[in-house]
Amino acid sequence: MKLIKNALLPDYDKNELVKSDILYDDKIIEIAPKIKTTLTNEVLDLKEKMLLPGVIDAHVHFNDPGYNEHEDFYTGTMAAAFGGVTTIIDMPCTSVPPVTNVENFYKKLNVVSKKALVDFAFWGGIRGNDFPFDYEMIVRLWNEGVVGFKIYTISGMDTFKELSYEQIKKLFVNLPKDILFAFHAEDKDIIDKALQSFSEKELRKVDTYIKTRPIEAEFKAVSNILNSVENNKIHFVHISSQKSAKAIIDAKKKGIDVSFETCPHYLEFTQKDLMTLRGRLKTAPVVKYENDKDFLRMILKNGELDFVTTDHAGCDFEKEKKFDDFSKVYNGIPGTEFFVPYIISEFYLKEKISINGLVNILSKNQAKRYGLYPHKGSLDIGTDADFTIIDTRNKFYADEKKLHSKGKYSPFNGRIFSCSVFGTIVRGNIVVMDSKLIGDRGYGKLVRRDKKID
Repeated sequence: MKLIKNALLPDYDKNELVKSDILYDDKIIEIAPKIKTTLTNEVLDLKEKMLLPGVIDAHVHFNDPGYNEHEDFYTGTMAAAFGGVTTIIDMPCTSVPPVTNVENFYKKLNVVSKKALVDFAFWGGIRGNDFPFDYEMIVRLWNEGVVGFKIYTISGMDTFKELSYEQIKKLFVNLPKDILFAFHAEDKDIIDKALQSFSEKELRKVDTYIKTRPIEAEFKAVSNILNSVENNKIHFVHISSQKSAKAIIDAKKKGIDVSFETCPHYLEFTQKDLMTLRGRLKTAPVVKYENDKDFLRMILKNGELDFVTTDHAGCDFEKEKKFDDFSKVYNGIPGTEFFVPYIISEFYLKEKISINGLVNILSKNQAKRYGLYPHKGSLDIGTDADFTIIDTRNKFYADEKKLHSKGKYSPFNGRIFSCSVFGTIVRGNIVVMDSKLIGDRGYGKLVRRDKKID
């Protein structure tokens, strides 16, 4: 057994931090103000540092196997560990083969399980490439424990094509209602027409990229999907605009089983920043306007936003981001390492959201939505001893050159965060402590969503 002393833990009833000790092995055994025992082989005195349920980054692209020049599971989970993230959920589309059936699920698992430093779950995927759909194949993959199925309404990947709204409707009608569908929601027709309206020379400009992915593209896709739901469970990834977020919130109030996320870059940056940060901030969807940023920040603070993820997707900056022709610049930023310091600094320490609200957006809500709770996302007795330890007295300088991802760039480069990640503990074992890697590759294990369909 192991003992953590003098930690500041969330007290959910009081909605505040309280000083406590934690006794644990791979699971949490006891939490109390003072624990006296002679049975421990490891004692860690946190001296009143903050200890949270292990943070979950529920949307990452670690590109393994297949696109390892961008990232692999070792470098990706190392970045997560240094960032205080104890569980990641990897997307199905940026690996070869994509996770669209049980066979591909195990091909991926066989590769990445040897590399992972933190725990991980998988998203499944449903592609336009696989139409007409094999519904039994989809259910079998669901029963292997994927957290849901990622679907694109527009895609630039030949190996993972988008679905039409009609094809999405077929899924809603023909698959069990327990299955969760997650959408990259941007309307293909609006974007294609916008692209065709500009010359090749104009398409090289940053401001043209902004114009080709307008707010209306996201809103139309979100609206069409919401209007097609038939008692299904749906989730929208990386929502970037006020208009789309309002539509989802309204749908929730009408009883639709829908959740949504946003990302740190939509909470912090706008299109003005894209003009100067260029490749460091290029994503799809593109960052929007000041009112969109302000609205997303507001709903995070008032609890209407379900959670925050990073959409982590790095690359070699020199080879894929430093182009004068902006149309050639890779879409994606490595986000998982600065995620936790940013959210805690900006929203807990600066904006003063409650400790319960912080836990909800960093771990609890996503664990519940994806069938991983309470073993992930909680500090309940008998659950996984996953801990994110934060030093609120030690500031952290965001230096992109020191990122542990293969992608050494960030729009947050040069920021000084008001806190730092002191330690990351996964199932009772230290992975990172005081800026030192202690965990072993292959320690991280697959976490499966609980419920199966008969």
